[in-house]
Amino acid sequence: MLPTTVKHRYTGEQITFVERTKDYTIIEVTLPANGDGPPLHKHDRYEENFEVISGQLTVTVNKKTTILKPGDAALVRLKQAHRFTNAHPEPVTFRVTLTPRCDFETSVRIHYGLMDDNLTDDKGNPKNFTHLAIILYFQNTWIAGIPISIQRFIAKRILAKAEKNGTLKELEKYYIEA
Repeated sequence: MLPTTVKHRYTGEQITFVERTKDYTIIEVTLPANGDGPPLHKHDRYEENFEVISGQLTVTVNKKTTILKPGDAALVRLKQAHRFTNAHPEPVTFRVTLTPRCDFETSVRIHYGLMDDNLTDDKGNPKNFTHLAIILYFQNTWIAGIPISIQRFIAKRILAKAEKNGTLKELEKYYIEA
């Protein structure tokens, strides 16, 4: 059975897969004190609703930065550039509801599995560009400032090649139970 919770071996970020239905995915994330989140990015196939459980979460959406406290929430709509971080001296735990359901869990399991197999650098970035493209494609995560259509075009080509040469099949060990 796949673990419910996974931990980023370099940053200490912990993600628990809480619920996945045909309509949404809910995850719970804990960032350590002064823990950095992802760089500015966008999604065009799902929205994210962040709700803080404990600690404080700094969320930036379209250049507006807000500090969320327990009970506070922030909605990130489709194609809004955003990032989150913990710029505070205590850990933060928050839930994220991704609507509609997406392949976020698959992408995280691949990414963290590659870390466990030492196939990333010392920051957790995949050493293999194909692996990175697959993770970002499954996660529907696009770099802010570069047109999504260009990124998706490139990612689809890489994904097709990965499927043809067996790389995609090799990554199944991280997210499909044996």
